[in-house]
Amino acid sequence: MAADPISFGQDFFTFEPAKTALIVIDMQNSFVAEGGTYETPPARDMIPRLERLIAFAREHEMPIVWTQSDHSAPHSGIMLKKFPPIRDDRELWKGETSFDLYTAMVQPAPGEFRVVKHKYDAFWETDLDAILRNSEVETVIIVGTATNVCCESTARSAVFRDYQVVFLSDCTASFDPDMHAAALKTIDVFFGRVMTSAEALAEMQEQHEASAVAAVT
Repeated sequence: MAADPISFGQDFFTFEPAKTALIVIDMQNSFVAEGGTYETPPARDMIPRLERLIAFAREHEMPIVWTQSDHSAPHSGIMLKKFPPIRDDRELWKGETSFDLYTAMVQPAPGEFRVVKHKYDAFWETDLDAILRNSEVETVIIVGTATNVCCESTARSAVFRDYQVVFLSDCTASFDPDMHAAALKTIDVFFGRVMTSAEALAEMQEQHEASAVAAVT
């Protein structure tokens, strides 16, 4: 019998906290705050789930990387033409309120990593890859905004570097439900494992316990 043409779920890979990093993409005022220029309301709804995930990551000493988009001139190039508020109103420029992380949620803790990026992809001309490799990370969990833009771009780039990608359906948010759904399908088929936050937490706990048992036997 021929093998299935595509592997999904645990047939693709499993992951444990010790070799996994959490990447929190662009939970900035421009996207998350009420009235933000690029407001994505579902990003506020997912904050309780995201905070449970962050708490688990901290408890298990997983690397946490917080990214922020800085689209100030001249770094963002053609994006300044595509999005007039970025160019004319200094939207998402470092030093502006729109650039800051949304304050009505948990904030980065000392020792957690901060990455400022100028394009959608958090790996592009940043030190993200060095952070992950020096932390001996094999799997990245991607959360944040927007599902189909910065989150998907970062997921694709992670796979190109041979990281295993876990992409959380209920901890990523888009301004368009159809785009959210399409991005999840694309990621699950071609780039990673799409899971809920509860599923990811359960699998990490299970793998952590299995590793602990293996270590003493």
